[in-house]
Amino acid sequence: MPSPHAFLVLAGTSRLSLIPGLSGAGRTPEDTWQTPIRDVAFVAGKGPLPSCLTVAGVTRAVCAQTGITPLFMNAGCADDLPVPAPVLSRTPAGDPREGPSVPAAETIITGAAEAGAALGKTHTTLWVGECIPGGTTHALCILRARGIGGRVSSACVTETCAAKEAIWTGVQDRCPEIGALTGAALIRETGDPVMAAVLGLILGFPGEIVLCGGTQMLACAALAGDTGEHVSCAMTDLVWQDPAADVARIADAVGCPVTVTPVPARFVHTRSRSRACIARVKEGFGAGGALALARRCGYADEEIAAALAGVIRQE
Repeated sequence: MPSPHAFLVLAGTSRLSLIPGLSGAGRTPEDTWQTPIRDVAFVAGKGPLPSCLTVAGVTRAVCAQTGITPLFMNAGCADDLPVPAPVLSRTPAGDPREGPSVPAAETIITGAAEAGAALGKTHTTLWVGECIPGGTTHALCILRARGIGGRVSSACVTETCAAKEAIWTGVQDRCPEIGALTGAALIRETGDPVMAAVLGLILGFPGEIVLCGGTQMLACAALAGDTGEHVSCAMTDLVWQDPAADVARIADAVGCPVTVTPVPARFVHTRSRSRACIARVKEGFGAGGALALARRCGYADEEIAAALAGVIRQE
């Protein structure tokens, strides 16, 4: 009898996050390539506790609370992950203005589909999170190519919309036929390896799939097309209500069902200088899906809040 839930996080990197001011997922642009490594280690139970709740902290807390061991896959990290993990790709996404950003998109999709089929033999619901700095810019390009407008979310404290739209303009200049592409061909030109992995999992996993995240996962749903009741999204209320993004508008255009899960207010208003705090980052590493999973497993909000408090350093 298959067990109900598997929680999988895809870790990747992109050359776009090395552009100053485009990604807030690191101390410096170069440090963004270490963020997935750090977060995987933390969710796996390693490393010191932070002074505030982070998106990775949510996933760590919920997995511990529910007894679900988190799974990881390398989908575009040049370095090995700090835990045993299948490798779908070691190649970071390229800059889509300069050439195809994921030349091996079809290979990644095939490998992920095989992994999804294997997971389907032992689980009925697959929760998929992501960590790829620069991914929202790739998401914007995918959405624009599919004819979907709206501002994508960002972890940056500064405005990034103009810079991201400039990347999209450069993609159009390089690849004028981009709007006619779909699926693997579109990912190859302007997506990222995490998107390729998500599409493969959708194609291979036979049960329910919950894409855990905001506009990046909505872009993946747009790539997948009509999946009926097979696929939905789950995200935090922080990203859903982000006044600097148009998440609800994008979700409506994509046509993907969305579960919005609230983050307990006590953690949102905690004072901290950390750029990693959930109030600033809003979504990532499957946080919204993790909260939805905890509630689906029957945990009350008070129990969830207590678990979240356990992944914060008490000062």
